[in-house]
Amino acid sequence: VRQSLGGAKNATTRLGASRSSSARLLSVVGSMVSRGIEATSREFGLGELIGKNASDVFLQIMDFVCPDGGSTDEGIARCSYIETIESMPELSNIPIENISEEQFLIFTETYMAKVIEERLLNDIGNKTISLPDDIGTVQVIQEQLCDYIFGSVSDAVSQLNVDIKNINSSQTRFIVDFVYERAYTILASLNEE
Repeated sequence: VRQSLGGAKNATTRLGASRSSSARLLSVVGSMVSRGIEATSREFGLGELIGKNASDVFLQIMDFVCPDGGSTDEGIARCSYIETIESMPELSNIPIENISEEQFLIFTETYMAKVIEERLLNDIGNKTISLPDDIGTVQVIQEQLCDYIFGSVSDAVSQLNVDIKNINSSQTRFIVDFVYERAYTILASLNEE
């Protein structure tokens, strides 16, 4: 994080479209929790959501949260979003109106963690970040990376003391940038340990 990405703030800035997508997701989720599914659907023009399972709803709103533009940043945002839905199969059994505040927050945290993972993988592929030569070490890093990143995002959300039902649209960019920057700071400190 410090050497290859230029520090936590620069790493956050490099997330590009994913930061905007995270802010849109946080706005929609916050509105669903505080104002309800139907009012949120009307406000954001998301279509009919009531009665559908949560997985289908999250897929339905993907184009709003992660607009398709073709750039690498937008591809990272969309890929992370789909991976988040796939990583939570329990959402296919729950109507969207029955999703708890905690589940909405976990979905958002998981998405943000997936964004960092995908960005790191892209940076490795572009040789911005280099890996050790030892395959065994690389396998250990790969196995632990997901847990470390999710833990870092979750810790950052906890430090901010986010109450998802009290988030308004003007706060989302600050929250997103704080969480990403703090998560990268936590990841950088893991390297020092």
